[in-house]
Amino acid sequence: MHSDEYFMSIAIDLSKRSKYPYGAIVVKNGKIIGRSDSITNVSKTIYSHAQLIAIEDALCGNDLMDGLVGCTLYSSCEPCLMAMEAILYSGINKLIYGINIEASNLYYNHIEDFSILDIVKKINPHMNIIGGVLEQKAMEVISDYNKKIIESDEKFIDIAIDISKKSFYPFGAIVVRDEKIIGRSDDNVPSKNTVFQHAELIAIDAAVSNIKDSISRGNLHECTLYTSCEPCMMCQEAILAEGISRIVYAATIEDSNQYFCKEYPVSVKEIINRSNSQIKLVEKLHRDKAIVVLKEHGPL
Repeated sequence: MHSDEYFMSIAIDLSKRSKYPYGAIVVKNGKIIGRSDSITNVSKTIYSHAQLIAIEDALCGNDLMDGLVGCTLYSSCEPCLMAMEAILYSGINKLIYGINIEASNLYYNHIEDFSILDIVKKINPHMNIIGGVLEQKAMEVISDYNKKIIESDEKFIDIAIDISKKSFYPFGAIVVRDEKIIGRSDDNVPSKNTVFQHAELIAIDAAVSNIKDSISRGNLHECTLYTSCEPCMMCQEAILAEGISRIVYAATIEDSNQYFCKEYPVSVKEIINRSNSQIKLVEKLHRDKAIVVLKEHGPL
């Protein structure tokens, strides 16, 4: 019979190959009957967490309710609320995980989750739960994931700043999905100065036109907006309406006020908080580079 460390190492290997740094397997009588790499394009639906995919794979179309009695779920990370619900319904008797949710929240720009293990133990006091198995190896995957995201953000914010150097006004923006630029603010260079031709709006409009899964609102889920300057209120409304998932900006609205022209000082963070949105925000990345462009352009 294989050890818990053996099966956990398989779950961690799956987390290394996933879009997000999580992996899971379901084991019954020493055999893997479900794994989290059974469905491709994992991020396309909100419920495609590693644990849920592994459970669905293990069920193979059978009923969820108590379909996995006698099984163990190995997960590189402590499951979230959504995954815990499925675990309880499935009848899984044993849960073994690597890192806890608090450790998972250390990864770059992650929206915080929280542990509900105390609630789970009240609901099912007979479930065997063991944490911290190969914890360091699971945490290394999180660390490597951080590095890749930071490198990607630095690359794309520099592209937005480069666009700002060539624009009529010193602002540039791009929309990125799955590491591909699907909209940019120089796709539609305005022939005249209009109040709505802001860099972010042009990039968002171009992105919506380019994607195939367009709907009336929320077109840009799973997309990141990279912009050389913090978005104004007009652009923030478009960001919310089109479902942008992340915003990465360089210079602040205050920088624009100081070096270019008057902007109303309403921060994007305040708008995110007021809207109860879960947009992830990376602030002031390569701010110094964007300020140089503002200074070179000079005030209006």
